[in-house]
Amino acid sequence: MALPKLGRALIAPTVASVALAGFVLAQPALVATTAAPAGAAEECADGAFSAARGKPGSSGQERNEVSQAAAKRMNKELRDKVAEIRADGEGASLTAGASIPVVFHVVTGRKGVGNVSDATIAEQIDVLNAGFAGVENPGVAANTGFTFHLQQTKRWNNSRWFSRTDTPNVESEMKSQTRVGDAGTLNVWSVDIGGLGFATFPSWYSSDPELDGVVIDYTSVPGGSATNFDKGKTLTHEVGHWMGLWHTFQGGCTTTNDEVADTPAQSSSTSGCPAGRDSCNLPGLDPIHNYMDYSYDDCYNQFTPGQSTRMNNAWAAYRA
Repeated sequence: MALPKLGRALIAPTVASVALAGFVLAQPALVATTAAPAGAAEECADGAFSAARGKPGSSGQERNEVSQAAAKRMNKELRDKVAEIRADGEGASLTAGASIPVVFHVVTGRKGVGNVSDATIAEQIDVLNAGFAGVENPGVAANTGFTFHLQQTKRWNNSRWFSRTDTPNVESEMKSQTRVGDAGTLNVWSVDIGGLGFATFPSWYSSDPELDGVVIDYTSVPGGSATNFDKGKTLTHEVGHWMGLWHTFQGGCTTTNDEVADTPAQSSSTSGCPAGRDSCNLPGLDPIHNYMDYSYDDCYNQFTPGQSTRMNNAWAAYRA
């Protein structure tokens, strides 16, 4: 998930659609888009985006909200790849989990603004591991089998990268000059963006490997200054996208919604932590505690078993 910035091809047909899973900030005439992977022209949402999680005073849309046509195509591609893996007798790899190396890029601006300490990075990795291990809601949350270990911290003092990663040329410049590893390496960049973060989906790696990874706002780390989003769970949400998950409200009030059977359908994203919210005439309350909704950090506490299966499938299909 991530947070606000401007819309995409919705706003100007001459502007490339956003290729990354992230947010677009409200700015009068500037569209924060990204060099798009193959087929990304259909990634933008069909209509209005839901309000994104954002820092105080921000508004806008989220790059990870894709159109239903794009979601349908991407879902079919994943199903086909999983079927091929099973046909080849590699079904065990679909539920194996993985140990994922993390390269954390701390980008700072003038006078060192945006610095994230080694201790905070260690705490951020702990938060990520807790979410993927299901320890925040034992007996309900899934242990996905994925763990994360810090491979390297890289520090860059570059005011342009720090404050302008929302723009596609700067984002591409920064990532192409700094990204490390292959499809199974999680690169995280902390910068100053209009929203809280954005990510790439795993199926985009083959066409744009240099853009692969997650961008977060430096204020969203544990102990950061982003009100209601200061416990480090923006990264958990964004890594969910990086691992192949949709938002829980993808598809709205439909039986297929986010392609995960155990996340009840919801008509729109959640704001805050509204207990008992039920926005659809389908079984189940809205999954407000799910990391892939837009709830506050202190509301988040789970991935579901179905989401764990989807992440393992996407890992085997695109990142293993």
